[in-house]
Amino acid sequence: MNNSDREWMYDRLLEDGFINSRFIDGVESFVEFAKSHPECMDGEKLRCPFNHRKCQNKNILDEFTVMTHLGNNGFVPNYYRWHHHGESYVPGPSVFGNHQEEASASGETLNSQSHNEFQAMVFYIAGPSFDGNIEEDPNSTAQNIYNLIKASEQEIWSKNPHGHTQLSVVARLLNLKAKHHFSERLYDELCEFISELMPTDNIMIDSFYSTKKLMRELGLPVKKIDCCKNDCTLYWRKDSELVNCKFCSHPRFKRSKHQCSKKKTNISYKMYYFPLAPHLQRLYASDATAKHMRWHYEHERDGVIRHPSDSPAWK
Repeated sequence: MNNSDREWMYDRLLEDGFINSRFIDGVESFVEFAKSHPECMDGEKLRCPFNHRKCQNKNILDEFTVMTHLGNNGFVPNYYRWHHHGESYVPGPSVFGNHQEEASASGETLNSQSHNEFQAMVFYIAGPSFDGNIEEDPNSTAQNIYNLIKASEQEIWSKNPHGHTQLSVVARLLNLKAKHHFSERLYDELCEFISELMPTDNIMIDSFYSTKKLMRELGLPVKKIDCCKNDCTLYWRKDSELVNCKFCSHPRFKRSKHQCSKKKTNISYKMYYFPLAPHLQRLYASDATAKHMRWHYEHERDGVIRHPSDSPAWK
């Protein structure tokens, strides 16, 4: 899509002060396009590209309000590519030359996740009631959201061809780390090397520690719980003080490799526990997933078995 095809976006008023009919038709086509990409919406609501600090693709509103806002003041500047509403970035000239053309010809996707998906994720975390424009000092929870929004909006360097942001780069690196079993040391050195390849004004994350600090703000905690090596028991609550498994008697703590070391370190076997409540809260926070969570309660039975829950045996 060339910018010239969307000149109507910034040709809102006629000389007599009335709204240009071409602009009205364009806004309607924009809304229809946005609605055709529910992954970028919050239920029935969409991001408002109204040119005001309270909106600018941050505020989530209903269709009628968005159209009214655009009719009043128009679009945020230079929003020719609707990447907040489902349109992917078109990469510009690549520093990799013909390799990009070869990858495209072979069907490979160089940027399978545009950064607007990460922005949508952050706003799902915040919820539709989040107001990013309250002029007061935020509490710690709100500040975490502000940090994530900033990371999802800031390009890793200005006008990079794939539109990557700090959050999208971090997410991709973490995915690669899990897939290929990077060590933390390798992750740190990779971050340093990538930063050296970028222009000097880049905001590349500098280490795995900084990555964890940023991603912790997503609000999906993990707990480490001491456990028996043979998975017999958990050392918590009334068993939290045990030093041997009460079923198989295996020692709770690992043997130190340095028996002569004066420093005694008790390193136990651990399991990772993902608390259920925050995950359920996240699913209910988004209108897009909340309707699926409520399905069994709201499902109307008409005497025909269309789902196992329609069967008397389900009860």
